[in-house]
Amino acid sequence: MPSLSQIYRPQRFADVTGQQHITETLRKELATGRLGHVFLFSGPRGVGKTTTARILAKALNCKNLTEGEPCTVCESCKNTQDNRSFDAIELDAATNNGVDAVREAIIEHVRFAPASGHRKVYILDEAHMLSTAAWNALLKTLEEPPEYAFFILATTEWHKVPATILSRSQQFAFRRIDDENMRARLLDLAKAENWTIDDGAIRILLKKADGCVRDAETLLGQVGGLGDSHITEATVGLVIPVGQQEKAAELMVAWGKRHFGDSWNLVERFADEGVPFTPLFDDLIQCVEDLLAADALPTKAEQFRSGSAAEKLLMECLQCFTPSELHNIALSLFERRRDVKMGMDPVFAVQLVGLSLLSPTTNTTPQNTKTPEAPTKTAPIPKVMKDKPQEEVKPISTEEKVIEVVEQSAEPIETISEPIQQEEKKSVQTESEAPAVSLAMVRSQWLEIIRVVDEKNHSLPFILKTASPYAVEGLNVIIKFQYPFHMDRLIGDGKNRGIIQEAARAVLKNDQLMIEGIVAADVAAAQGGAPDMVGNILQAFGGSVVES
Repeated sequence: MPSLSQIYRPQRFADVTGQQHITETLRKELATGRLGHVFLFSGPRGVGKTTTARILAKALNCKNLTEGEPCTVCESCKNTQDNRSFDAIELDAATNNGVDAVREAIIEHVRFAPASGHRKVYILDEAHMLSTAAWNALLKTLEEPPEYAFFILATTEWHKVPATILSRSQQFAFRRIDDENMRARLLDLAKAENWTIDDGAIRILLKKADGCVRDAETLLGQVGGLGDSHITEATVGLVIPVGQQEKAAELMVAWGKRHFGDSWNLVERFADEGVPFTPLFDDLIQCVEDLLAADALPTKAEQFRSGSAAEKLLMECLQCFTPSELHNIALSLFERRRDVKMGMDPVFAVQLVGLSLLSPTTNTTPQNTKTPEAPTKTAPIPKVMKDKPQEEVKPISTEEKVIEVVEQSAEPIETISEPIQQEEKKSVQTESEAPAVSLAMVRSQWLEIIRVVDEKNHSLPFILKTASPYAVEGLNVIIKFQYPFHMDRLIGDGKNRGIIQEAARAVLKNDQLMIEGIVAADVAAAQGGAPDMVGNILQAFGGSVVES
């Protein structure tokens, strides 16, 4: 059974949907008789290229042409319409792309005069599929065509057509059909079939078709073929998988509130409900696309108010994200979707996207609660940094005390040396004090650090994805590994450690950072009541343990 797009295929230029800028030009050229011999129709699939080419072929041989429109009733029009005309030849270049096929179907054939009409028309569909040799063989014919020969090249990838052909063609760029024209077309088809259709059902069809009128017509035919004369959103859902748009919008709202705990619990609830997480990535990406469009186009934002349940939820997110944040979310979604295809747990992958939204200042309360201990624990920092000026301050000041002030008491010495030491410390800090690094900052940029490491060594990210930032003590970033051999591979190997260190410094914009490692089992033992081990860790790295 033919589809709606075949049954109701336009037969006149006026019936073509959404391509008035092309159909009006062709009608005027036909009416005045000022025609080129080679036409190039380019544009996305399903927007009317082949249909317009057939109407043009019909009009070129129509005996009752009226203002550039074919009459559709004369013998020539009927033969062309039924694909029975010897003077309208349609060739699929995807299957006939060689020199022999082009020579037999076009080059040798074009030498003979038209059989019944006064013009010969060749429609070459998917023209970009022709081989280079076939184009070269056809070039001479296109350069000097017979007076009665016309060529219509239809392609979705005009950039693959040789420049020598483009320069000899009159080019027409077809575009995607806008929602208004598409909606009118679907309503006309529904009326012709005695169907009624809800506005919500039309919105789903328009979104799925994405500007392709042929897809929209085919989908409408499939939905109408279910036997129900009244088409609703539920009816469309039987044919078109609507995905998890509402779930995705709900998660975007949780991310927009910047509360990681709520979003984590929401993802866990989705997992318990059996929501498929792999296709959820596509729905989340669609939500980001809709939010970006709404941010750029006020009319799109207005559509959210009267849209679907998912679009109404997205209304809450319009003021929650900046365009740059949405850009980062999209990139993170694409990366995590790729990781899922490589074996990562999809639920955890979605959680990581939510974690990447945390700003560096988010969730720093646990760290700040222990700040009174910071002055006593930050003293070992110069040892980690290994700054020579810091180590040389005291020897210089003591020598000056002995030489210059022999009989003086200790009090003047302190008044003299303190400004010197403060200046020295100040200079050290200005040289080495890049932006302060917190544990939340490292966690929020952890995926970016892994990506930078991946550019230099493709094997390291597989281990880093199983590890996690554990603590930040001064300029030491401590990474927690699940297994000792993982830590030996990354931290014990100087080269690998250097790669991770350079990546962390580049992403966090601090050239003094050092990478250390710890095994999860040691952490568990320490937290389980082994104060000596905790003390050893604190003595080794300084500072205090920050619980996440």
